[in-house]
Amino acid sequence: MTKRLNTKHLSRPVAARVSVVIARDLLRVVHEIGEDPTALLRQAGLPHLVAPLINTTTVQRGLSQEDFTRLYAHCTWVLDAQAARQEGREPLTKAGVDMLCHCIITCRTLRDVIERTDRFSELIGPRAGRLRLKIDEAVARLEMATPRRVRNASAYVSDLTGLSTYYKLFGWLIGEDIPLLGAAMRYPPLLDERTISYLMPVPMQHGAPENSLRFPAAFLDRPVLRSHHELEHLLERFPFDVEQPQSLDAPLSERILHLFGAMLASGEAPATAVQLARQFSISVATLKRRLADEGTSLVQLKTEARHALATGLLADPRLTITEVGRRTQFSDTSAFRRAFQQWTGTSPSRWRELHQPAVSAR
Repeated sequence: MTKRLNTKHLSRPVAARVSVVIARDLLRVVHEIGEDPTALLRQAGLPHLVAPLINTTTVQRGLSQEDFTRLYAHCTWVLDAQAARQEGREPLTKAGVDMLCHCIITCRTLRDVIERTDRFSELIGPRAGRLRLKIDEAVARLEMATPRRVRNASAYVSDLTGLSTYYKLFGWLIGEDIPLLGAAMRYPPLLDERTISYLMPVPMQHGAPENSLRFPAAFLDRPVLRSHHELEHLLERFPFDVEQPQSLDAPLSERILHLFGAMLASGEAPATAVQLARQFSISVATLKRRLADEGTSLVQLKTEARHALATGLLADPRLTITEVGRRTQFSDTSAFRRAFQQWTGTSPSRWRELHQPAVSAR
């Protein structure tokens, strides 16, 4: 197996249970490639599922989400490794998936995420399919090219999981459930219809020219709102927790503050009220009203983002005060010094002296 999944904190508790039909379907494919389903269940830390899943006469009311997440992960790594061996290449690992996530968390918009994901896929070669984005009027079609010569059930599970992973990850990054308009696979339907529907909750077209997802093109301009801290938590169970929510519950002010911080750090001016309203699909008046209800404003959020970036940059002794002021987008060093004095009650130089020992000690 390529990667042994961490057995801690795999999934949040949820009420829903997963049908044994889906679990048995995945184990069927595992058995077809010559692997022992019983051994896999034990290796996954699920010995209590051997009897209800292997003995098909046993009545089982369904798997908990945590148990299914662990089962799905182990089945997928085994099947993806088999699919890779068929093609004479190395499989994608969990470390590779995590590295991709770290590479795209700093992107500005979903469109940027897709472009960088494709560049990452190009770098790691045939272990991940290249992405092609095509837009037809208001509909975006994201194609996940696959060079596979063998298209059996192992490859099907691998590619279906790939499509599902991109869908969940992209929605999570922008904090919204992206409404899928359709999905397609190059294969005939090689899994039970219930399994396919559970892993990809949209009608699936089979025998298509390419693996793909279709969704409203307007979502391409949605901003990336997640933080590195949230990413670390996500990766504990990603991409196998199918029920992991994609929508973001954080207040609008927190989402805009994160967006402003990312824009400033990349050298861009913070978005205007009009741009933000368009990105969040609300009116400018609604944007300002919601921020007021949360006790803040765009001016305050810009100031807070500048302050946070400035203190972070001052922790780097290689940067001059002038350079820190420039990166926080002040017109000159004097303006930066005056603003920093108002924020902290001290000068940038004095703040650096007071905090440098703590920085050096880390």
